[in-house]
Amino acid sequence: MIGSKTDANMLSLLYKPLCAVILLLGLFGLIWLRSSVVAIAYDLRNLEEYKMGSLNDRNILLAERAKLMSIEKIDASFRGSMQENARLAAGENMFSNRVRVIHIKKNRLPGPYRASLTVKNKE
Repeated sequence: MIGSKTDANMLSLLYKPLCAVILLLGLFGLIWLRSSVVAIAYDLRNLEEYKMGSLNDRNILLAERAKLMSIEKIDASFRGSMQENARLAAGENMFSNRVRVIHIKKNRLPGPYRASLTVKNKE
């Protein structure tokens, strides 16, 4: 059997609209994909700005923490010196640690000063 022209015309009528529909779907899909990429780029930019703001807040909080800790150390050292003064007032003797004594020799000529942590031998 030989195919008739009506079958060929029928296929031709089907292929042309099908190709046009596929072409339009591809075009709209490409536009949708491009708009999605742009939306993701905007979201990334917003997240980067949020991250930078969070890092700035973190740095400010770390500086405030360091400030408060230094005040706490000063307060603790002040309390410690008050306790030492109270011990001295009570009559307890308190000697400093003399294990590491630094000897500085003065030169008559101008130049760098030498410092030593060694103990002088008295012979």
